[in-house]
Amino acid sequence: MEQMISMSINLHLFMIGATILLALYTIFVSNKIKDETTYINRIKYTNPQYLSVVSAIAFTGIIVMAVNHFVLKPSLVLMVITVLFIYFTSIKLHMRRKHTNTNDKEEVSNLRKSVKKKYIWDIVLILLVGTVSFMLG
Repeated sequence: MEQMISMSINLHLFMIGATILLALYTIFVSNKIKDETTYINRIKYTNPQYLSVVSAIAFTGIIVMAVNHFVLKPSLVLMVITVLFIYFTSIKLHMRRKHTNTNDKEEVSNLRKSVKKKYIWDIVLILLVGTVSFMLG
């Protein structure tokens, strides 16, 4: 049983690391790619990957909860709120990207700023919630 708990927690932490790496990659792409069409296409394919990894975080979190007999803790509530916030902001970003005209440089520039801000906030929230969760035990 201890091995299952340990493996579940390690898998959860691995998915959290993958989420942070994918967010950092998206921020890097936002700074590096100057062509608007290429940038929009890259974001179009990166956002679903990001949501898939966040879904994996939620799934592995449910596995860890199940192994711990669904004991409700404040840190767990904080994690659920964070995942829901990430989903909500990712969907809003997807809708905004979908309606962005690639010929309008100012609109693409505003999208870049939004993408950077969203993923920076996601990284900060993930690290903050992780730190608080380990502190609360």
